[in-house]
Amino acid sequence: MKMKITFALAVALISGALLTGCQSAEKEKPRQKRPRRAAAVQQAVPVNKVTPSGEHSQQALAPVIQLPAEFRPYQEVNLFPKANGFITKVLVDRGSVVRKGQVLMVLEAPEIEEQLVAARSNYLKAKAVLAASHDYYHRLQTSSKVPGSVAPLDLEAARSRVAADSAAMIGENANYQALQKMKAYQVMRAPFNGVITERNVHPGALVGPGSKQEQPMLVLQDHYRLRLVVDVPETYSMRLREGSTVAFTVNAVPGKAFQGQVSRRSGRMNQQFRSETIEIDVPNPNRQFKPGMFAEIVLRSDEAPEAVAQEGGAIE
Repeated sequence: MKMKITFALAVALISGALLTGCQSAEKEKPRQKRPRRAAAVQQAVPVNKVTPSGEHSQQALAPVIQLPAEFRPYQEVNLFPKANGFITKVLVDRGSVVRKGQVLMVLEAPEIEEQLVAARSNYLKAKAVLAASHDYYHRLQTSSKVPGSVAPLDLEAARSRVAADSAAMIGENANYQALQKMKAYQVMRAPFNGVITERNVHPGALVGPGSKQEQPMLVLQDHYRLRLVVDVPETYSMRLREGSTVAFTVNAVPGKAFQGQVSRRSGRMNQQFRSETIEIDVPNPNRQFKPGMFAEIVLRSDEAPEAVAQEGGAIE
């Protein structure tokens, strides 16, 4: 009986020892495998390789881009009065087509007329005085040929008098010419061919530099030749040169494409938008386009870039 009990206890002890060993082995397995899994995860993470751009690398550009542009007049001037006066005639209005030298407006200033008459009178008086002093000097000079007939001091005084009268006549003549120019300013003429786009005065209005006008009397614009202004990003501006052909479309004329040539560049980058302003001169003999119209410039990335300086070379 004792042998049976002893055998049963031995079997139980062995079974417990085996069970404890299995459990401890199972607990140690994850501890041994965790570093291996972490290493496997680290090996599976992809690494992005960055290749520095070299001399022959090119920046990827969009094949075609469309940039907004705006038509502006080739010439534009705000006409202000040069002299004070009342407007008597306005010969043009908004939308009038004018030619260079055409009379646009006539002013009247009665005080300038009176000043002009007085200035002319003073000029003629100074001219007569100069003529008299000049004749007197010549008589003395002729008489001085006889020894002792004319004192040298009198001859020198007569010469000085001629110089003074000549200076006085020149001053009166300058005053007279200035008033004549002021009178000419009362007739306003067109400085170039164009269209009157704005009119802010009517007959009877008092105008002049002293009236502190906030608005010009007339605004004249040249519509027969326009400037198409566009801001080109710096990446594309380096690929354009003066004379390059550029295609553009006009929103007001759908379905049609036009071409122009780059006429001028600003030569500097806008610090806010990182772009360069480029102008394209567009002939407009029929006044098809109007200043202020919007257009779209079409640029392609395959445009030939400008020549740049290479190492050890010169700019072509």
